[in-house]
Amino acid sequence: MPVEFIKQLHQASLEKAWNARPAKDPMLKRRQNVLSRIDVALAQLKSGEINPPRGNYQTRDNFNGVRVQLKCGQRALRIDGRDHWFVEDAATFFSYAREAVGSGQLDGAIIDALEGKDKDKVTGPAPESKPHDSEKVPNLNVVPDGKASVDELLAAEPGKFARRYEKLLAAGMFSESTL
Repeated sequence: MPVEFIKQLHQASLEKAWNARPAKDPMLKRRQNVLSRIDVALAQLKSGEINPPRGNYQTRDNFNGVRVQLKCGQRALRIDGRDHWFVEDAATFFSYAREAVGSGQLDGAIIDALEGKDKDKVTGPAPESKPHDSEKVPNLNVVPDGKASVDELLAAEPGKFARRYEKLLAAGMFSESTL
C-alpha cells in the first residue's frame, strides 16, 4: 500500500508541538494597564492639570505636597498596606513607579488588586428574611400555622388608599357606579 509509509512516519507528538501556541503571560497586559495610567498621569502633570477627574493624583490649595495613587483599571494598588501616598514631586514618584512596574517589582500588588475585586462580596446563600413582627400589623392575631383567620383579616384596619376612597365616596366626589 502506498499510504502505509505516511502512517508509519507520522508522529503525533510532532503535530502537537507544531500546533502548540506559546502560553500568554497575563502579567504583560496587566503591567501595561498600570503603565498606561502612569503615562496619563505624567502627561497630565506635564500639561499642568491640577486635579484630573478619576486621576492618579490630587492637589490642594495651601498644601505643598501631592496625594498620589497607582491604579490597575479602577482598582488602587496596595503596597505595604497603603493605597495612596503623599509626595512633594509627583512626576518623580510616577517615573520611579514606571520603572518598578516595568521591571515587575509590583506584580504582587497588581495581582492582589485584580484578585481582590470579589473579596468584599459576601458569597453563599442569601440571608433569610425575618418574619414580620405581629406588633406592626394592628388588630391581627397570628394563629399557630402563621395564617390569620378570615374574620381577623376583615376586621383589620383599612389601608391608606381604602381610607381615601371612603372619604371621597362620603364627600360625593364620585359614586361606586363610576368605578
